[in-house]
Amino acid sequence: MAPVGALLWRSLKTYQIYGANTDVGKTVFASVLCNAARNFWPQEKTAFLKPVSTGPAAEADDGHIERFASGIAKKTLFQFEIPASPHLAAAASNKPTPKDNEVLKSIYDYSSRRAAEGPGWLFIETAGGVHSPAPSGTPQADLYAPLRIPIVFVGDSQLGGISQTISAFESLKLRGYDVESILLFRDDYYQNYTYLTDYFARDRGIPVAALEQPPARAADSEADVKAMTQYYQEMASSDTIKGTLEHLQDRHLARISRLETMAHDAHNVIWYPFTQHKGLTPDKITAIDSAHGDSFQTLVPQRQAISDDQALLQPSFDGSSSWWTQGLGHANPKLTLAASYAAGRYGHVMFASAVHEPALALAQTLLKSLQNPRLSRVFYSDNGSTGMEVAVKMGLRAARVRYGWNADDRLEILGLRGSYHGDTMGAMDSTEPSVFNEKVEWYNGKGFWFDYPSVMCKDGKWQVRVPEALREDLGNGREFGALTEVFDVAGREAAQQAQLYETYITKILARLRDQGRKFGALVMEPVILGAGA
Repeated sequence: MAPVGALLWRSLKTYQIYGANTDVGKTVFASVLCNAARNFWPQEKTAFLKPVSTGPAAEADDGHIERFASGIAKKTLFQFEIPASPHLAAAASNKPTPKDNEVLKSIYDYSSRRAAEGPGWLFIETAGGVHSPAPSGTPQADLYAPLRIPIVFVGDSQLGGISQTISAFESLKLRGYDVESILLFRDDYYQNYTYLTDYFARDRGIPVAALEQPPARAADSEADVKAMTQYYQEMASSDTIKGTLEHLQDRHLARISRLETMAHDAHNVIWYPFTQHKGLTPDKITAIDSAHGDSFQTLVPQRQAISDDQALLQPSFDGSSSWWTQGLGHANPKLTLAASYAAGRYGHVMFASAVHEPALALAQTLLKSLQNPRLSRVFYSDNGSTGMEVAVKMGLRAARVRYGWNADDRLEILGLRGSYHGDTMGAMDSTEPSVFNEKVEWYNGKGFWFDYPSVMCKDGKWQVRVPEALREDLGNGREFGALTEVFDVAGREAAQQAQLYETYITKILARLRDQGRKFGALVMEPVILGAGA
């Protein structure tokens, strides 16, 4: 199923309500926000969405909204009758368990319809606490992250609530959520709101607002409804909640403004790698809001006016895996947590003549997994380009020692035409002249680069295409029915096809040797990657 877009429309101020725990008052605060949005923005439409609900339908949160926030559009997407965690309630029901992407798409579709109805607010209430499971069992903090909905976070006002609130907030922060406002009940005994107001104001700039607690449940249902109705009227008209909504509106507009000006501002202050800036214009710069899995969430191109009810973000496939760094996908929660742990334990530490546990454990794991007797040590470098530099230095030195060459002998590398290995000087010198390096002042290509056949799929057939200059030695190429046949090395050797390549390569190497050239390393592109790096 195609990835779902993030939720951002100019016309619709969308906020997701998370709670530090269950029973902290998410539905009460949702009701207050819905009533207040209707009161202070009467010309706009306000809606409430509950993606997943458990328990009897008569007790569902949308019923509470209907009772105490009349006139507010409401919707529950997935309702399970058993009052339990969604993963248990879904498994025990007679309904098919919705897949994660089905839940996300349902949220997106409903939100899109609300945006099409004109300016308004949409409050989306989660279930339980931050990590409460979705019907599939996925923690909802992981499930909803791709939607990039800004958060109204309900803190815990009870004993232990300070720790619970901060811990839950950090769980959201680790997953890339933007918490824009924190609400909680005022409890003058524990006074959690006092501590949390100061805590989130320092360095975080997140406003905290405390509301009076709702009245205790009355024995008489009619009296209870009357008391709650009065409570909502008072809270929804308060300056506190009005200020909260005004802040949320400002944050919504600021987010859009920043996204829409990023390309222009970046064009003025950023010098991009591998880019001809003479022809670069702001409309050719992609503004990325976030990334998840295999896709970015990018700003829809602003080449023409976009109506207020059109989505501002769209999923864009990361075809290069961000230059081959995201094999496990963007925003992988396991990697995020591991990186956070390392940052919390070490920050950044020097590595010269030192060791730390992650570096040692990774080195030992690599050597054990490879089980190659020729490999006994691991060398760490910063990135692909400097890794290339290190590898070339190692190769040249090893060749010089092996063959007894002099220190002033010119050593070169063997490689492939059209390759690219990085933008540091040594990495550039390991490639033939090209648009990436030929105008660099110190560039001095040091090598010989083979032309080569290429594999491509056309009309469902895999073809090996041989450059015209090589056909006398390698033949005219072949056609295969499946990619597995292309990688059938044993079959090609049995058919003596490999001998053609070996003979050609040996002939070229002999010619280069007769010219007096010395080669200390072979730089071969990974065959699976096929990207010249």
